[in-house]
Amino acid sequence: MKVLLVGPSHRPFLGGAQTLREAMARRLVADGHQVTLLTTNARQPSDYWQPPKGGPSPLPAVERVDGLVIERLPLTYPWPAPYAFGVIRRAGHWLGRLGLPASLARPLQWRLSSAMPPLPGLSAALDRLVPSADLVQVEDASWDGLFVAAARAALRDGKPLVALPLMHLSSAGISAQYQMAHQVDIYRKASAVLVISAGEEDALAQLGVAPERIHRLTLGIDPQVAMLSDSDVAEFRRQYTLSGPLVAFLGANTYDKGAYTLALAVAQLNLAGFRLECVCAGPQSDGLCAYIERQPSEVRNVLHERTRILGVVDERTKHQLLSAMDMLALPSQVDAFGLVFLEAWLHGKPVIGARAGGIPDLVKHEQTGLLVPFGDAAALAAAIRRLLADSALALRLGSAGHREVLERYTWEHTYRQLIEVYSSSQ
Repeated sequence: MKVLLVGPSHRPFLGGAQTLREAMARRLVADGHQVTLLTTNARQPSDYWQPPKGGPSPLPAVERVDGLVIERLPLTYPWPAPYAFGVIRRAGHWLGRLGLPASLARPLQWRLSSAMPPLPGLSAALDRLVPSADLVQVEDASWDGLFVAAARAALRDGKPLVALPLMHLSSAGISAQYQMAHQVDIYRKASAVLVISAGEEDALAQLGVAPERIHRLTLGIDPQVAMLSDSDVAEFRRQYTLSGPLVAFLGANTYDKGAYTLALAVAQLNLAGFRLECVCAGPQSDGLCAYIERQPSEVRNVLHERTRILGVVDERTKHQLLSAMDMLALPSQVDAFGLVFLEAWLHGKPVIGARAGGIPDLVKHEQTGLLVPFGDAAALAAAIRRLLADSALALRLGSAGHREVLERYTWEHTYRQLIEVYSSSQ
């Protein structure tokens, strides 16, 4: 089978969607399928709307990695970048809120979506790649220009179409990015729509997608990751001068991911006399650093002392952090699933998430972790303090999560589900 995957970014761009695609593509190739990915040259989210400043050399236009053929389209930045991007995106949402008939809103939103992101070579690439594919999978509807263009090309050529919208449903503003008329049209026409949360499944049904076409994937990780020794953990703590209880954050260091809320919670606990250290790892660390600098001097000073902001780290450092931490806190409102929770559980550690997006489907409150309202630093601080004060609770939650990973959340299980969907779609 020749599979064409279409998504807005790939490695070295970091995220759960990229990890999922990489895991599935590797298994498809190992089973003898030919897999091509059409994507962009984005390395980080800001690359979509403004040219990257300096940094490494451009990514190759075409390359083969572990059997996966990757074709990258170069992003462009029409004047007046970066402002044009935000204006056009808001115009699309505004059209949706006007209450226009879908027949009127759909073509207008489709025209606007051509700048989400702007890719001059997209039509030619789709005309070349889609006709030879046996199945087309489009991913991440928030970048609707790429998502809808590829889907329309597949439908035009009569190819089985699998859509993976990756909806974030934590607020009306965020949900609007996935529920515009031209996107809904694709969901309804696709051979199959993949979801990774119950909320996403319900949302698609309410949008008129036939229930038999909605398929829920259980995501996973590789449980064979080598566990680290006590000396590895001690080395990590020495390197970053960590001596007290440790809460970790892994993900984009942004407000929506909960990094800012965690920083405030850590400051509150330390100012209340409860010694706690925090390590944040992941992209967009400049934003978190700037946020800390804007805080009152008392908060800023304690965060300078008690936090370590590492930026993007390699796999060994990530697993050193997971082994060294007392708990993971990812109080995000923009995670449809949250693979990092699985990684924490693999190390037997308790987790704290937000009651937002797809996280409550994965983290069961008081069973495999604790949940707090998004953006509530006081509630997050209380949950952290509770886990540190009650070692039996922390052990019970971490152990339950560990069992969940081994029993339900492995990439092999995900791949079997995906192949069943592909087979039924052809």
